[in-house]
Amino acid sequence: MKNKESRSCELTPHQGTKDVRAVALLLPGGSVKSHRGPMKLAPWGLKAPAARIAEGGADGGVAVHLLRYRYRGWNGEEASTAVDTEWALGELARRYGDVPVTLVGNSLGGRAAFWAAGHANVVSVAGVAPWLPGSDSVEQLAGRKVLILHGDRDRSEATPTMSLAYAERARQVTDVCRFEVVGGSHTLLRRSVDVWSVTADFVLGTLGCRPLPTAIVEAMSSADNLRTPLAVGYGG
Repeated sequence: MKNKESRSCELTPHQGTKDVRAVALLLPGGSVKSHRGPMKLAPWGLKAPAARIAEGGADGGVAVHLLRYRYRGWNGEEASTAVDTEWALGELARRYGDVPVTLVGNSLGGRAAFWAAGHANVVSVAGVAPWLPGSDSVEQLAGRKVLILHGDRDRSEATPTMSLAYAERARQVTDVCRFEVVGGSHTLLRRSVDVWSVTADFVLGTLGCRPLPTAIVEAMSSADNLRTPLAVGYGG
């Protein structure tokens, strides 16, 4: 195993058109604590949404990248995953200039997405089964649109109770929609088509490629419902 000092993060090759006018950065899951290399299966689970976003955003000049972390763990005060995400945002700005960016984070990657949302180029953040401890800030989300999806039977450390509390705080500073996947576990495998369809619609809508669907607009404008059930067959 490589030692801690030798690791570096990297972006996957760009998917999408050559004329880049917007970016979707996908952030996979990981572990609460570990300095081992990044998980191999976690990025695999983001292949389908990456392809969907790249195809749907072709006319809008959307480039899709996935971040490969240095380590699979958050690692307490090191916040390794968030540090890597901030590096990636800087690298994307170097490559493409000040184009709008949407962050899409799954599980541990969800926490990194929300932590890094204060970057000037970020316009929206999506968290799929995100790990959002109560101590995390929401002020950096001001001016960004937010989507959270969570299974109501998630028994991992990334509980739906935590993401609901986070959404309630975030709604005080920005526009938030939160969908609950009824019967969904942490992986959301049984509803993956619906989950990634609404996520892609959110990404492409907030990057200006198409209007936001009515379901998202209504969930975002609801004054008190942050537990909107995700419709079965949304992605059909």
